[in-house]
Amino acid sequence: MLAGQQGNFAHALTAAELAKLGVSVVDDYRRDKEARKEWEEVAEAALKSAAQDKGKEDKTTPWPNASNVHFPLLTSAALQFNARMYPAVVKGDEAVLCKVIGSDLGKPVMSPNPIHGAMQPMPEIGPDGQPVTGPDGQLQPQWLVPPGAKAKRARRVSDYLNTVLFYRMPDWEEDTDALLMQLPVVGCVFRKIWHDPTKGGVQSAMVPALRLIVPDNTRSLSDAPRITEEIPDVFPFQIRQAQREGRYLDVDLSLPDPENTSDDDPRLLLEQHRLIDLDDDGLEEPYIVTVDHKTNQVLRIEANFDDGDIERDRGGKVIRIKRGQFYIKFGMFPHPEGKFYDIGLGHLLKQLGGVIDTAINQLMDAGTAQTAGGGFIGSGVRLQGRGNRGVIRLAPGEYKTVEVSGDNLRSAIVERTLPNVSPVTFQTLEMIMGAARDITGAKDVITGEASNTGQVGTTLALIEQGLQVFNAVAKRIFRSLKDEYELVAETVRKYGGEVAARDYLNVLDDPDADFVKDFNSEDMDIRPISDPSAVTRIQKMSRAQYLQSTIPILASVGGDPREALRRSYEAADLEDIDKLLPPPKPQPPDPMAEAARQAQVQLLINNAAKSQAQADKTSADAAETILDAQKKKYELEHQAMADGARAATLDHI
Repeated sequence: MLAGQQGNFAHALTAAELAKLGVSVVDDYRRDKEARKEWEEVAEAALKSAAQDKGKEDKTTPWPNASNVHFPLLTSAALQFNARMYPAVVKGDEAVLCKVIGSDLGKPVMSPNPIHGAMQPMPEIGPDGQPVTGPDGQLQPQWLVPPGAKAKRARRVSDYLNTVLFYRMPDWEEDTDALLMQLPVVGCVFRKIWHDPTKGGVQSAMVPALRLIVPDNTRSLSDAPRITEEIPDVFPFQIRQAQREGRYLDVDLSLPDPENTSDDDPRLLLEQHRLIDLDDDGLEEPYIVTVDHKTNQVLRIEANFDDGDIERDRGGKVIRIKRGQFYIKFGMFPHPEGKFYDIGLGHLLKQLGGVIDTAINQLMDAGTAQTAGGGFIGSGVRLQGRGNRGVIRLAPGEYKTVEVSGDNLRSAIVERTLPNVSPVTFQTLEMIMGAARDITGAKDVITGEASNTGQVGTTLALIEQGLQVFNAVAKRIFRSLKDEYELVAETVRKYGGEVAARDYLNVLDDPDADFVKDFNSEDMDIRPISDPSAVTRIQKMSRAQYLQSTIPILASVGGDPREALRRSYEAADLEDIDKLLPPPKPQPPDPMAEAARQAQVQLLINNAAKSQAQADKTSADAAETILDAQKKKYELEHQAMADGARAATLDHI
């Protein structure tokens, strides 16, 4: 069965089947690429604009080499977004936090109540034979799962996943930086996560949206009928090496008509995740097919599922196959028409950017014309020197001698008059610039350009208001990060094996660490450690100050000031917080709680005494029963002996 094979099994198909599959892959790729052509053109232009690439052609209107300025609005917006978002995502060498789902109060050992018969926690007995009590005077139960065990396990998993991201995947942080720079421009970027045992485990790569083609009417990656990744600039010698290693099928990739290209030119490979019914059971299975774009030759076919992904009915019939997930989508703004590819600032600023560039270039051209001057010279004016009639250029501080009187010169030269730029142009430009700043969220109060004479509360309120658009985008990014971290954890759990288990123990150096048990994701949730609603340091510091101000109130009402201090230190991004916090103080016993404890202890003692009395009575009853049985036996034996003696006497007579 082809669906059960691992690795490349393209050799199992006939040449005709491979040819048909290769053509189908390339045709589907071209159709999907054509469907998103409009989005792709805007995205490519936006990338060039953000990079401040010079246009290929100079402007020829209103004169040759006229002003052709491109205002760096998109560049500034991308830099501002990256500068605010990158530190919020990458917090030192921590990015992942495992959150416990449900209660973490522990699971005590239960025993039946001898009086009522109901189950109750079994108390822990100390070396002196007495029940153990805690600082609060309450009895301490025996724990099947101690309190806080889930939190400790979540902390271990968090530490290891952060180690994987920052020290086992060396390109992850750099790719994250590039992702957060490209995302605001294009509006959509992807991250690819996979397991590569030859490179040491989990790997990741930032995949630009221009290189990942999905049908534009798809709702999500999980629902996409196919996903095609472009792998550009693969040289033929690399393909031949992969063929020798067995990763690619050994086929001829020579071009049929190498008129404009050479066989040694780099190739474009298509890695398409698609559904194919290769075993003719009527149900398409998920596969990954790698094809050379120019020749349509299939190089590799591998299954994108394993046995655990196959769902069968009671009769054993396959009804559903879950395909492997490799890509995580990061989006800026959802497409207004509900299409798959999100839009970025390049799409939103396309019209406004053109208007701004036009207005600025008009102002520049007007200034150039006014500065350069120009006009008309009468034909009767003879300037000095041959060949200079009608043309004269003056350097600063230079005077020219001409063969005409001053009055005649003034009357023969007419300066060209140019109208001043209309104030409406400036007002319109300012209005459009304001609209562009509203879209990009580049407020003066956020970029640090606003006046600092306002009150602190007013400034914080303005910052919060100015970050509304940014915070909404941050929530979408953190939602995608959550999916990415879950995929990383699932990849480590599913494919890590003994190598990951040994690395897990070496990294944590914790006797309680158990790779198999700790990576059971049923009762924990993987999410980013940072708070998407507090993406600026000043917001975090304001929260820390607020928490510190509540410490006296918490102490007066019996709260936990230590926890408030911990959270304020965390908001300030301090390290080694446990070393800064004071040790917890034991709580004095409550008189009522002490009385209840004594009553509970006395109840346990009484129950134990009653149980002992019942045991003694049972033993006494058993002894009396044994004694009665022995007495009855003795009487029977004595009666038998008497009957025997009487019978012997009668026989003698």
